[in-house]
This record gives sequence, structure tokens and C-alpha cells, in this order.
Amino acid sequence: MTWVIKLIMFVCIVPSVTLMYMLGFSKNPGKKKMIFGVRDNPKFHKGKGLEKFEAIVASARKGGLIITAIVVILSVIMLFLPVTGGTLLAWILLVFALFLVAVPYGKGNTELKDLKKELGITKSGVTYTDLSNASVVHALKLPWIILPNALAVLGTAAAVLIDLGVFGITPAVEKYALTVMSLSFLFIAAIIIPIAVMMDNSRNMVISRDSNINANYSRAKKKTWADLFISFSWVNALYLIANNVLMFFTDSEAAVLISTLGYTAVIMVVVVIGVINQRQVEGRYERDTELELQDDDDNWILGMFYYNPNDTRLNVEKRLGYGATVNIAHPAGKVIAVLTAVILIVSLILIVYLNATGQMEASDMINLP
Repeated sequence: MTWVIKLIMFVCIVPSVTLMYMLGFSKNPGKKKMIFGVRDNPKFHKGKGLEKFEAIVASARKGGLIITAIVVILSVIMLFLPVTGGTLLAWILLVFALFLVAVPYGKGNTELKDLKKELGITKSGVTYTDLSNASVVHALKLPWIILPNALAVLGTAAAVLIDLGVFGITPAVEKYALTVMSLSFLFIAAIIIPIAVMMDNSRNMVISRDSNINANYSRAKKKTWADLFISFSWVNALYLIANNVLMFFTDSEAAVLISTLGYTAVIMVVVVIGVINQRQVEGRYERDTELELQDDDDNWILGMFYYNPNDTRLNVEKRLGYGATVNIAHPAGKVIAVLTAVILIVSLILIVYLNATGQMEASDMINLP
């Protein structure tokens, strides 16, 4: 069943890197409000600015395409290699390599900021706040996200009680395997709810002088986020329960791997649908975005990380991809940023260490035929 492990990794990596390239490197950047996290400006498209603008965009797109192609090609090659400790490490490193697509994006962001200075583009515009609809537009229906996660809690509780022998029945898998697997998916459920609520309570976006347009735009975007998180919750909860049932009747690692492959594929489909819905919302309201908004490009480090001490918001809308990111200047944002960096670095060091010491062999992780 080594092919199932490889397919799981392939399904995670290839769609992810492709989506990252499509979202970060538009075919028609001149028609977008943001290019590599920099607000578009008319001076980019005329005179001496046009040639340099096109060169910067072409260079960044080429760099992003090369990295994307390398990751995809390596993933295809890995499908034909046997699963060993070395290849498992290579697959995991490919997951981290997804972030390399952001390198040419950040380079394009820096070069466009330099071009702004060269063209004499200074901060302009106005910061708008729509007080008519402040904090009144919501799309998340809490029962729909609480219900699946409540099922996840019940499924986990049942697994714990079974492993403790309360029901007097013995699952097919080894002791506490049900509990460990259930807790891992319950952890995902615990993360989803606060993120969904935070996104639903985010400040309404202002794109028009018409408060009704702003309200409808914010409601539409929040609806796509709400649908995404609700779908995540249901997929996660149903898989948790289904996997527990599967592990209760059989200790077949092949069956668990195949079900995990299905879970991964469904999650990726949910993500793709969410991205498509977000792009449709943006396209629907593109003609309503007529305001000359405040230029805050300097608050976006490499166009990806938001740092603004004068902004009291914790979460702001991303400029790379869809969704929200934290304001690193916010006290809570600093904590989140540090914890995230520590977790990523420690995880990478641990993975390399396990492989170097021979503790990450495929035969140790799963009994493969």
C-alpha cells in the first residue's frame, strides 16, 4: 500500500502549489487592484513606468512558475520511488517547499515598491469607515458549525471510553489507537470554530460610498468563508466517526490509508470550491470599487505580513490568496507570529533529526507489504 501514502502526499502538494501560483501570479495583473501586495497605480501603465512594471511582473511570474513546475515534477517523480525514510523526508520537505512560491512574490512586491519611489508615487487616498454597517454584517450560522464539532467531541469521547474499557468491548486496533486518532481530528475541530468566528466578526470592507454595496460585499465574502469552515467541520467530524468505526472493526492499515486519501481529496476539493467562490465575489463587485483608498503598502512586509501599530485590528484581509492574516504589530498578533515560527522551525528540525537518526523509516511507521 505504499502507493496510497504517495498519493496522499501528491494530492496535498500538487493542488496546493498550483493554487498558490494562480492566486499570487495573475495572468492580467494590470486589471487587479493589487499586484504582489502593492496597490495598483495609473503610473504603472504609462510612460517609463510601463516597461519596468511589465518587466517586474514577467520576472516574478517566471520565478513563480519555475518553482511551481519544480515542485510538481518532483512530486511526480516521487510517485515512482519506493517509500523509505529518505523519501518520506523528501515528501515532507516538499510540503515546506510550497512556501518557496512566495519568494518571487515577495521579490515582485519589493521591486514594485521601489518603482513607486522612482515614479514619485507617494501615499494618497483616504481611509474610509462605513459606520452604517459597522459590526452588523454576519454570515456564519453558529449551529451549523457547532453541530458537526459536537459530533466530533462525541466521537472522541466514545473512543476514549472504549479504550478505557467502560463499554466492555475491544476494538480491532491496538489500545488507545482510537483515542489518539480521534484527538488529532478533534484538535482540528478546536481550531476551526474560533477562526470561523473571528472571520465572521472581522471589520466590514469598504469598497464604495454606498453602504448597501459595502454590506452586500462583506456579507458575500463572509458567506464564502462561513461555507468553507462549515464544510471543513462536517468533513472532519464525519471522517473522525467513520474512521473510528473502521478502526473498531479492522486493524487494516491499508483501509485506514485509503480512507485518509479520500479525506485529503475531499478537503482539497472544498478548498478549491472556496477559492472559486471568493473569485466570483470579487468579480461581481469589481465595478463597484471606485474609491481612492489609503495607500498602506508599506505596512505589508513583502506583501504578505501585515505590521501596523496604528491599526487596532487583530485580523486583516490577506493580499496573497484569500482569507485573513494577523496584524503582527498587535500584541496577540506578535504571540501568534512567534508561536507559528517556533512550531514550523521545531517541526522541521525534528523531522530532519528523526531521519538522520534512522527513526523515520517507513517500516517503523506502517507495516507495508
